[in-house]
Amino acid sequence: MEIRISIVIQSMLSDAMVEVHHQELMEEGQERLRFVKYLVNMFPDTDKKMDIDVVYKQFKLGDK
Repeated sequence: MEIRISIVIQSMLSDAMVEVHHQELMEEGQERLRFVKYLVNMFPDTDKKMDIDVVYKQFKLGDK
C-alpha cells in the first residue's frame, strides 16, 4: 500500500519522541530517527507516495 512520505515521517517522529524517553525503547526510537533521515535524503519531495514496506527493507539492507 502506498502512503505519502510526509505522513510516514510525521508518524515516525511522533513515535520516536515517546520512545527516546524510555530506556527500554530508546533503540527503537533511534532507528526510527535514522529511517526519517533516510527518507528525507532519498525523497526530498515528501508529497510523493511510496510503499513503506519496500522502502524500509531497502533501508535495513543499507543499514548493515
